[in-house]
Amino acid sequence: MRVRVAALLLALLTALSVAVAAPARTDTGSLGAGSADLFSPNSIFLWQSPPTRYIVVLGAKMGTFGQTPAILEQRMNVAANLALSHPFNRMIVSGGNTWWLPVSEAQFMNVGLLRRGVPIWQMINEAASTSTVANATNTVAMLKHMGATGALIVTNGFHMGRALNDFRTAARKQHARLEFRPAYA
Repeated sequence: MRVRVAALLLALLTALSVAVAAPARTDTGSLGAGSADLFSPNSIFLWQSPPTRYIVVLGAKMGTFGQTPAILEQRMNVAANLALSHPFNRMIVSGGNTWWLPVSEAQFMNVGLLRRGVPIWQMINEAASTSTVANATNTVAMLKHMGATGALIVTNGFHMGRALNDFRTAARKQHARLEFRPAYA
């Protein structure tokens, strides 16, 4: 218990020092549920147990020549803000096939998140999925294996309901006790 309290205090102090020292970001994600604000419900959720709470970013179909679609840019903006505000929480970037291109959606997102200042050690790739159901199934298996207790799902509003349903269904099927919360892009 003391170790968890000490880790939480250290994480809060680090985030506060990063928030004070870092230049202001113009895109802080959506206000409310997806917000990177340190006192938002999602931030409190992540700070409750940094080693067991993850940020999951869902991919989106890339353009034929590797162009990043606007919806994926929005997801990466929110995910980067959450990751930079919560440096002790790991992030799973989920997305596989990019048609004929030799890299996965997850690898494209790695580059986009690196450009936004997220360190590579904070990211974990799930590069086998080709649908939201596969995203959920593969990611839940990873979360269960890593001893996670929950995750924020970063996706767009039109996709959130289906994504949360798929993740909760996958957790039930795999007998994983995980809590999923939305982080709207």
